[in-house]
Amino acid sequence: MYYGVQYYPEHWPESRWPVDAEMMRKAGVNGVRMGEFAWSAYEPAEGRLDFSWMERALDILHRNGIRAIFCTCSRTPPPWLYRKHPDIVNISGDGRVNPQANRYRIGLIHPRFIEHGERIDQAVIQHFAGHPAIQGWQIDNEIGAANDCYCPVCVGAFRNYLKDKYGTPAQLNEAWGAHFWSFAFQDFDEVPAPGGGQLQLELEYRRFMSHRNVEFARKRLQWIHQYDPGKPVTTNCQALWTPHTDWHAMNDVMDVPAMNHYPPRTPRLTLDLYRGAGDQLMVLEQFTRLQHHDAGDGWMRLWAWMTLAHGATAVNFFRWRQCRWGQEQFADGILPHSGKENRLYRELTRMGAEIQKVGRLIDGTRVPAEVAILLGYDSRWAVGVSRYAADLDPAREATDFHEALLRRNVAAHVLDPHKPLDAYRLVIAPRLWMTDAAVADSLRAFVARGGILLLTAGSGVVDEFGKSFDTPRPGLLTDLLGIEVSDLAILGAAQTKLSSSQIPGKDGATAGGWADEIHPAGADIVAAYAGGW
Repeated sequence: MYYGVQYYPEHWPESRWPVDAEMMRKAGVNGVRMGEFAWSAYEPAEGRLDFSWMERALDILHRNGIRAIFCTCSRTPPPWLYRKHPDIVNISGDGRVNPQANRYRIGLIHPRFIEHGERIDQAVIQHFAGHPAIQGWQIDNEIGAANDCYCPVCVGAFRNYLKDKYGTPAQLNEAWGAHFWSFAFQDFDEVPAPGGGQLQLELEYRRFMSHRNVEFARKRLQWIHQYDPGKPVTTNCQALWTPHTDWHAMNDVMDVPAMNHYPPRTPRLTLDLYRGAGDQLMVLEQFTRLQHHDAGDGWMRLWAWMTLAHGATAVNFFRWRQCRWGQEQFADGILPHSGKENRLYRELTRMGAEIQKVGRLIDGTRVPAEVAILLGYDSRWAVGVSRYAADLDPAREATDFHEALLRRNVAAHVLDPHKPLDAYRLVIAPRLWMTDAAVADSLRAFVARGGILLLTAGSGVVDEFGKSFDTPRPGLLTDLLGIEVSDLAILGAAQTKLSSSQIPGKDGATAGGWADEIHPAGADIVAAYAGGW
């Protein structure tokens, strides 16, 4: 089993590298992830490539029995590239040029970035292909973070994306709803940049940006398969609360799904979301400490074991040693700034000994489940652009259901709503805000086979274009559920009493937040509002 740490040899004197490798080996570490921010060290000036220092670091690690997950690095360009091509910086929705001082502030489809980014990534892949220390590859880091751009180049590419998807302006008008605010497009060049509140426009731009992020990764995966065949490729999906990219689509592209895991800010649902129904999951950034969330003795190890209990087959702690400078100066790291052994190193060593005993058994495990929770990014994006945002984020309700299942020791797979449901007895689709015909047909077939489907308030509200149905909610699922919903409204601070003689413990319970106004149309009533509308 892979048991590793994040390592940045470029941050430390070369004389320190053998010390680090020896300490890792003694702790049972057999892998490192490295290279995602190394462009400025590889190419300090344009055209002056130097990979020799990384070769020496890899050789030292390899002699100590440590292999690498090696990263491409193009999304953090060196300062000379910003100076030569300031147009690679992305533009915010209000027209501001984003600050170069932050990371990832580039537009993935800006021509000069594509030119230099593809050059460095291909050079890295070709140079290190076949190195015996490299056991797999990672595409960059947290792809999509801070990469949104609203410049003329990106808006022009968005219009071409719309042309490919919709074919004609008339079909786009039909899908989005024509004439709202006098929007009825006669040409795709008339489609404006998002930002003015047109919900369908903003939803489609989010899809476009997600698509660009996935295609950025796909292209590099293809290069790795070409130049270094046989090596698995992955990338690290971010936390649940960063929905800039459809991580289902990203993991469908990768050879192995992978993610970051930072308790206490990362709910356990995230582990089951990124693993999906598969048998593999790599956690490429596992909690050691955070700037505002340190933990007591043993928690770093216990949270890592929790990761493995949810089906992970690799765990990589972030990071080996606290950085002495920069934004992460006082944040993550096993070793302190001094590089001396400490309590976290002792935890790492304890778990390393445990992994050596049972790692091979873990490699052969999988997480069976009879319950699936459906959580798709289209519904999350549609809720977000609807201005309800966090109040109705399906991920928050999915997390509540997931935690309730865990308290009862019930495993669940967290899936995109379009995935097959044949293997499950119970499907929970919390706040299935967006429902298209394929999802509705899948759920209808699931229930016809005897499956149990659970929906919640705010389901079946819009179609795949973010357009409200002109039939009662829950839209395409109305006939399946035997109800009609006439309204979705906020309850505010008031608590509404429930009345139920059929559900133990629920008579007199209170509900808050949001409520559907439901009219039974054949469904059995097991609980009702005791007051209010």
